[in-house]
Amino acid sequence: MPKVSVIVPIYGVEKFLREALDSVLVQTLSDIEIILIDDGSKDSCPQIIDEYAEKDSRIIAIHKENGGYGSACNVGLSRATGDYVAILEPDDYIDSKMYEDLYNISKKYDSDIVNSCFYEYIDTEKESIIYRADWLDYIPENKSFQISEFPYFLYYHPSIWTCIYKKEFIDKYNIHFVEAPGAGWTDNLFQVQTMCLAKKINYTSKSYYYWRRLTLNSVDDIKDYRVPIQRCNEIHDWIIEKNITDERILAKLYARELVYIDMLLQIKQIPNQKLYLQELKNLCKRIDKNVIFNNKDVPIRLQKILKAVLLNPMNIRKKIQKNVNKNCFFRFHLRKNSVIIVLFGKTLFRKEDNE
Repeated sequence: MPKVSVIVPIYGVEKFLREALDSVLVQTLSDIEIILIDDGSKDSCPQIIDEYAEKDSRIIAIHKENGGYGSACNVGLSRATGDYVAILEPDDYIDSKMYEDLYNISKKYDSDIVNSCFYEYIDTEKESIIYRADWLDYIPENKSFQISEFPYFLYYHPSIWTCIYKKEFIDKYNIHFVEAPGAGWTDNLFQVQTMCLAKKINYTSKSYYYWRRLTLNSVDDIKDYRVPIQRCNEIHDWIIEKNITDERILAKLYARELVYIDMLLQIKQIPNQKLYLQELKNLCKRIDKNVIFNNKDVPIRLQKILKAVLLNPMNIRKKIQKNVNKNCFFRFHLRKNSVIIVLFGKTLFRKEDNE
């Protein structure tokens, strides 16, 4: 049995695929299996996959009809035989010590999940920036915990690829991905299920994963506003089904949901604006207002967005659109490890500390 099964769902990424695969092949943890799932790619990805499979016996090459990110990941989960499983997105890459370090932590604590920090890699025509993701809340690194103790993960980006998951744990709870066309935000429900069901989560603040972003603004990645709304509704249905009532968990889930709603309000062109605004309002109605307004950890800005959407979503949309237009000309990007000033799309000042 390999120690870690690395699942790589692949579609239309010939430009970046070799970099991703090379970063897996040089892992210091050599006892791994690498499951490459070609999800019906129309470019040269199938040939690249077969080429790498011929070079390394640890690689399992699978070719299937296109079914989306979730479908490809589910195929990988069904084929994985490792003690732990990991997911690598094919346009990203990882540090050579990632799986060895995470696996050593898992064996020390018998973890269900080992989570790590990551780097954001802005890779656009105008900018190329790598900086460490913001993790502003204290999370222990010397003990296992449950998500109710440190629920911050549920507010941040799902980043399921920064983790390794015990295969026995995944199988016990029959955890799998939503199968939807394209990428489909299917990592959201998977992250919520794994984090909420895990009895032993461990964390390291070391960053190993380089998450490549081809657009500067996350809003630009949203092709259909209905997709994130559908994923949010699925999460609501699941937490009701599992009777999850811990307000610490719900506060972080709802806060992230309001961040998504904020993003959706920034979309410029909407085919059916009346339906779109009603769906945003319906989603806000599912959020427990007492949890949001009585929790000091929920930013005031998000509380205001919830109130505004419930009262008059058109008004808040107009206000946010004005701010979006201003940001097209000037952007001040401040993070714990970087400061960036952009004017008319040109970077005027940049200071970074990747560590």
